[in-house]
Amino acid sequence: MSRRGMTLVEMMVALAATLVVMAAIAQAFAAFGNAVSGSRSVLELDSRMRAAAWRLRSDLAGATARPVPPLNPAAGEGYLEIIEGPATDYLTSTLAVTTGTTVSGDHDDVLLLTTRSTETPFIGRTSGTGGTIDDTFESTLAEVGWFAREAGTLNPRTYTLYRKQLLVMGYVGADPFHSGLGSNNSISLPATSGNLTVSSSASALREFYNLPCDISVRREANVLYPNTLADLTRRENRFLHNPLGTTGTSGFPFVFAGGNHQLSPAPDGLIFDTDQRRGEDVVLTNVLAFDVRVFDPTAPVFVASGSTALVPGDPGFTNTPSASGGYVDLGTGTSNSLLTGIPPHFSGTCQASSRLNTAVPTLRVYDTWNLGYEADGLDQDNDGIRDDGTNGLDDDGDGSFDEPPFDANGDGDFTDAGDDAGEAETLPPYPYPLRGIEVRIRCYEPSSRQVRQVTVRHTFVPH
Repeated sequence: MSRRGMTLVEMMVALAATLVVMAAIAQAFAAFGNAVSGSRSVLELDSRMRAAAWRLRSDLAGATARPVPPLNPAAGEGYLEIIEGPATDYLTSTLAVTTGTTVSGDHDDVLLLTTRSTETPFIGRTSGTGGTIDDTFESTLAEVGWFAREAGTLNPRTYTLYRKQLLVMGYVGADPFHSGLGSNNSISLPATSGNLTVSSSASALREFYNLPCDISVRREANVLYPNTLADLTRRENRFLHNPLGTTGTSGFPFVFAGGNHQLSPAPDGLIFDTDQRRGEDVVLTNVLAFDVRVFDPTAPVFVASGSTALVPGDPGFTNTPSASGGYVDLGTGTSNSLLTGIPPHFSGTCQASSRLNTAVPTLRVYDTWNLGYEADGLDQDNDGIRDDGTNGLDDDGDGSFDEPPFDANGDGDFTDAGDDAGEAETLPPYPYPLRGIEVRIRCYEPSSRQVRQVTVRHTFVPH
């Protein structure tokens, strides 16, 4: 009996079944490949975030300034400054950027400090002829700024995290400070440069950073000098600050030049207007939040169901505290009913005598400050009297003298005749020691649509 072959219909059915099986296998391989690719992307993101956290921990571990304001400039400690923008993780749903799109998290905080490297020195660029990179500088000290800037992407809105590093050298003795553009350890800039003039509060500094040259400098008239740690205790000498300001002849309190840098960049901002950051400053991309918090021993802690501890700024927080002390944003405005008679340390606005409480836009700032403002011959509080707290006179007429622990001029004498704490022209924005800070960095991985967060905590208490 002869064997019958397959009909055309049977062959077509078999071919169709084979194609269906092959398509299913292809889809399975594609899904597997996407999973592998997504996992690899997440692993790469985790690696980059660990590297960023290590770099941040190193900077904080080398912090040169004791966070016990105000600091005496004669000690040459440098500074620590934290700028809390208006955004918080809890309130970002109500905060819109210029496009009208809500932001992803607390993205507008800024961390500025001077730090010392105990291992390899910091390396910075120097410019050659025509602004080309010619050589490098090395120093064990640096002025470092951490900040995020909008990347322009939506759904979700992401930011780029930068770390700007400027070497603290005091004396350079090489180009561009030694010859060519300047002499005698300084740089004299032209009176005009394109549309920028020396009457613009930022032009000389912007011109310098565009050379490029990674040295921390201060502006005196139209001359730039390299900073020492003592110079950097003064706010007007720091990176990202307006050396002329907008109030008074001295510009005190020398506000943050970027302003509210996510919503309305200041026209004289050093980095947050039309200037583009250089690639070597980039730490992370696709950042959702860069949140800097301070440890406040007076902060109320609410324990929710399930024993989850919440502090002001956390979703679900209710001000019925059962404990005190936690990492919070500056200026949360939350009191603690458990600590009757004890003033909150970091929940209010800046001290009025710092003049930062009226800066536009109003930002909350922690600053190690400078005791030198009390003996610089300037009238910071505009009351017609210079250096009220150190002139030896009872300017407020209260009959009191220096009251411990206030040492008006930092000379170790608590009995300067006629002067008392109430006569101080300036006060630190938050006149309390800072025990520790917490930095949360949250990133988005586009291919897997996953979110990763790394938290860095650093204590300033000796242990």
